[in-house]
Amino acid sequence: MTNPLDQPLETDLSAELQERKAGFGKTTVVLGVSVLAIVAFVGGVFVQKSFGAAETPARQTAAGRVPGGTPPSGAQQRPNGGFGRGTAGTIDHIEGTTVFVKTQNGEIVKVSTSDTTKVEITSAGKLADLKAGQQIVVQGQAGTDGTVSGQTITQRPTTG
Repeated sequence: MTNPLDQPLETDLSAELQERKAGFGKTTVVLGVSVLAIVAFVGGVFVQKSFGAAETPARQTAAGRVPGGTPPSGAQQRPNGGFGRGTAGTIDHIEGTTVFVKTQNGEIVKVSTSDTTKVEITSAGKLADLKAGQQIVVQGQAGTDGTVSGQTITQRPTTG
C-alpha cells in the first residue's frame, strides 16, 4: 500500500489561491457590522450607568415633592408634614389670613399668608378665592414650628 502523502499534488494550490477574489465576502461584512452594533449598544449601557440619571424624573410639585411620594433627598421634614420649601395638599379650612393644608399623609400644615403672598388659580386670585377642599401647592419658607410662610399658593386642577 502506498502512502498518499508520498504522491505529488495534481493541482497547484498557488494558482487556485490567486484566482480567489480579493476583499471581504458578504458574510464577513454582515458579521462585522453586527459586532460593531453590539459593541456600541453595550458601550451606551455603560455610559448611561456612569453618567445618566438613576431614574426618569417624575412630575414634581413646586414644593419639590412627587405627589404621593417622598420628599427629595436632603429635604428637611418639618413638624406637621411640611418640608423646607413649602407643602402641598388639600385646603382643610381658612381662618383669616391663615390657610390650613391637609397633606397626603393626613397631617395639617398651617400656612401663614401676607399681602405679598401670590394666590394663583387659573389666573391671579386672592385669598378669598380659595375654598376648603381645593388642591393647592404652597411655596414658601417653613419655620421651626412647622408653619409655612406662604409666598405663592397655586390651586391645582381638580383630578378624578
